[in-house]
Amino acid sequence: MSMSFRSLTFVAFLVPVAAAAQDPAVEHVEAAGTQFPVVQSGEGEPVLFVHGAYADHRAWEPLRAEVAESHRFIAYTQRHFGTADWPEEPGMSRDVHEADLVALLEAWGEPMHLVGWSYSGPIVLQAALDRPDLVRSVVIFEPTLDTVLQDKPEHAQALTAWEEGWGPIGEALQGGDAEEAVQRAIEYVFGLPDDGFTTLPEPARAMITDNAHSVPKLAGMPPPTPMTCEDLAGVQAPVLVVWGTETLPFFEAAAKEVAACLPNATLEEIPGVGHGGPIQAREAFVDRMLSFLREVDSSGR
Repeated sequence: MSMSFRSLTFVAFLVPVAAAAQDPAVEHVEAAGTQFPVVQSGEGEPVLFVHGAYADHRAWEPLRAEVAESHRFIAYTQRHFGTADWPEEPGMSRDVHEADLVALLEAWGEPMHLVGWSYSGPIVLQAALDRPDLVRSVVIFEPTLDTVLQDKPEHAQALTAWEEGWGPIGEALQGGDAEEAVQRAIEYVFGLPDDGFTTLPEPARAMITDNAHSVPKLAGMPPPTPMTCEDLAGVQAPVLVVWGTETLPFFEAAAKEVAACLPNATLEEIPGVGHGGPIQAREAFVDRMLSFLREVDSSGR
């Protein structure tokens, strides 16, 4: 099995999820020639949650009830993730996911707040560039974007360590064991010990295992259209970038560089957590996110 380790640098991973008190009904929204699974709760200004890699709409479930108390919570499953029977074409790529998000925004036809995490960080930022009229604000936890770090000597060590960390994942993929690969990926990105995957709540393990089928596609997907600091300077929507103080150096560097490139960004940290911050420190993340959204709502943007 051939694979590109560089392609993995464009992939960030999901979130351990906790069991929901009651699963919401899954609806479907038609856009870009297919049907996207969607869950919605609450009323008020709409907030659209975009999951990372090896996940689906369930990644955001632990946040749903609290967000729905003041806003309309919406989460969808991106193409080629989850358990849906997706058309083979177009294949897996970040460019396709970016186009899908724009198509979904156009299908809803109303300005929304966007929330991204990791792999979906560049996706929500691209939507803000492509359809500023439909994006009111953006919140991102630790965007996975290495193009803002390249050619900067101060980030060389973080980039090297990031790529070297994928060794066990690549070995599992080359052996054809997608489930082993995704489990090792979760342990690496979230700083879990060996076999730490088995300590996650059952709903988290189920979601991740359900998405193991996407591992080979993600590893082999084409490089996305590069997103540079100059591109990010065109994002006019207010953006909140959040990172955890115990995260991998790659994620810390990417969060800080992305925030520095954006003309209207706020950078905040959550102490004591890593890349799983929105779940590991759910209350802190939700508090920062909702405070930011209320400020944007009250400004009339």
